[in-house]
Amino acid sequence: MIGKKKAVSVLMASVLLSTVLAAGCSSKSEPPASKGSRTSTNAEEKRIKMSMFMNNSGIAHPEGVDPSNNPYINIVEDYANVDLEVEVPNYTDFKTKFNLMLSSGNLPDILHTVYADETNQRADEGAFLDLKAFYDKSPIIQKYITPGMMEMAKSSSGHFYRIPMSWTSVPQGEGVMARYDLVVKYNEGKWPETVEEWIDLLRKIKKAEPNSLPMSNRVVNEYGIAYGGLPIFYWHGARPNSYRIEGGKVVSTFTLPEYKAAVVVMKQLYDEGLLDKEFATTDGAKWTEKRKNRNVLFEVNTADQMIPTGAVKLPEDAHKETQIAPPLKKYPSVLKDTKYVQPKRSYPINAHGLYISSKTKDKDRAWKVIEGFASDKLHEAIFWGKEGEDFKIENGKKLPIDGQGLANANKRYALHLSLIFGFNDRKESSIAAAEKAMDKDEFKRRMDGMKMLEDAANATGLALDPFVVLSADTVSKKTESNQFISTATIEAIMGKITLEQFDQKVEEYKKKYGFIYDEYTKYMNQNKDRLKKLGVKEVDW
Repeated sequence: MIGKKKAVSVLMASVLLSTVLAAGCSSKSEPPASKGSRTSTNAEEKRIKMSMFMNNSGIAHPEGVDPSNNPYINIVEDYANVDLEVEVPNYTDFKTKFNLMLSSGNLPDILHTVYADETNQRADEGAFLDLKAFYDKSPIIQKYITPGMMEMAKSSSGHFYRIPMSWTSVPQGEGVMARYDLVVKYNEGKWPETVEEWIDLLRKIKKAEPNSLPMSNRVVNEYGIAYGGLPIFYWHGARPNSYRIEGGKVVSTFTLPEYKAAVVVMKQLYDEGLLDKEFATTDGAKWTEKRKNRNVLFEVNTADQMIPTGAVKLPEDAHKETQIAPPLKKYPSVLKDTKYVQPKRSYPINAHGLYISSKTKDKDRAWKVIEGFASDKLHEAIFWGKEGEDFKIENGKKLPIDGQGLANANKRYALHLSLIFGFNDRKESSIAAAEKAMDKDEFKRRMDGMKMLEDAANATGLALDPFVVLSADTVSKKTESNQFISTATIEAIMGKITLEQFDQKVEEYKKKYGFIYDEYTKYMNQNKDRLKKLGVKEVDW
């Protein structure tokens, strides 16, 4: 797995879920079942204790809920006939505790993590089991994870240490998500059709509301420009820390004329005070606060973040409506081809994975735990709840009763246990709840926007990036390369370096890091036929 792929998978598939599901509450709650009262699935088989270390994917357990004893994890335990001692660090602490756990060698029976590279490295040293033999005899896992998906999750050493999370049910595509209510208020409900019209809208908002931050940004590790900082780059077909295929060659977007043109626009926005002066230092917490309270107009994100839910808006947010913006009618003249702005399909798996320690006292029982995460009973409990209490069946169709579904604050934590199904298997139940709870016009706009992105992504096909296998030396340079791009871009936007100096940075980048995308090109050309069969259409660009 390459650095960018891992970062994007972690980013789009974990912590952001908490922002999508953050609203909504209910008086209902589910007390944990008593472990002592539960019976074994096999009266002749002794129930044993096992340990598990896992990531909560940004969705913490509510106060008073025991990660080792609640209605959802108990389904897994009963399936496998085990009592799990589950350690779930705070989301922000996970990487630190994960690293300490790996280095100590004190491993749990079952591990869930989003850091595949580090785990595979330890697995190659003997820390984790190759699970292919278990997978081959497991229809319950094969229902969600195909042999092809297992191949994608295979380590660079050729082993099947990881059972990945499915990402096949995710709504396809990414694009610009914008505050439609601000479009209505300041642009008579007409979506801007050019970059210039979007900038005019930023100016209108800032003039009417001087304390607003119509354009902000979120810094994510070495990615200095992300989310709210991306729309201008997106419309120029040159997102930071990304690539483009031109004439059969893979190149860094940082080296493109379109990228420099986007930087020029961003500098203009910064100089005018339309771009947040703190754009280079805004972390996740600050970004969330600014989006909520400072009328941030837009961001680039993936379609799964727009799955509507039955969440009831807070009174202070009742007027807000975020929708997927339509494509521009006219793109910047510097853009070489509008195909570079089209969304792509998502990789069928993401960085999440389940592993079994080689030190586990019962390999078969540990595997049963993994199968428990793919059980039909857990699937229904997470995404629909209990029949008669959370949903009913009419004309053969499940319908939510409380209108909230996973927006229920007491139940949405269960979503982080969908480690095999994938978080986006919530789509059906969440849309059903939204159709019941949302304003009908808002609901239709949301669904139409998602379909628009999905149709475009299906036409474009899969991206090359997630398939590429780079050498270890090249992977080790990816973070450094991304940091170089972020620093140069931010300095140019803030005027700390001139555009001529920015050009020099581009030339320096080519000399220091050009080999990264040379390796991309080599891999693409050596695997072109296979990639085309898999649906990677851009290899012919």
